[in-house]
Amino acid sequence: MNLTTSANCPVCGASIPFSWETSDIPHFGEAMIIAGVCDCGYRHSDTILLTQKEPVRFRMAVKSVDDLNARVIRSSSGTLRIPELGVDIEPGFASECYISNVEGVLDRVEGVVGFATRSAREACSAEATEKGEEILEKISLARQGRFPLTLILEDPLGNSAIDCEKAERMLLSPEQAAGLKTGMIIVDV
Repeated sequence: MNLTTSANCPVCGASIPFSWETSDIPHFGEAMIIAGVCDCGYRHSDTILLTQKEPVRFRMAVKSVDDLNARVIRSSSGTLRIPELGVDIEPGFASECYISNVEGVLDRVEGVVGFATRSAREACSAEATEKGEEILEKISLARQGRFPLTLILEDPLGNSAIDCEKAERMLLSPEQAAGLKTGMIIVDV
């Protein structure tokens, strides 16, 4: 299905044409891809998954440098947890899908923690700065295979995965799935 609509640009107010197109995306299934670009340079794109599978949890012990290559497929409804770092990444309204690997997930976490640590340092918050530096050090050691981690990926819509033989896959109960955020509005028809 292809559809074109328009909306006003939030930057300059001009009319922006938006294309809406369905596509079958490997690992994610059928999706609606929305894209629009304004002459002023403003861009907006979104991907909405149109499929739903059984609620699932993947768990993988990351113990070696080789484990960093395991493929991670996170849908916009996926929650990532790394308990050893105290990190929970829950989906929000602007949550995006991505395909990466464990090292790419650590890169994303490192970027956010690095920013928060610099902000804490500028705000003279010694406790938060120390905590951030501790997490960054653990990420560095994990990249060297010297700090074991557990990567947990949960998805109430079943569209996320850790694609590796070492990853354990478990179905979530309806109660467990209900306790997870989806990052989107779910319409049950």
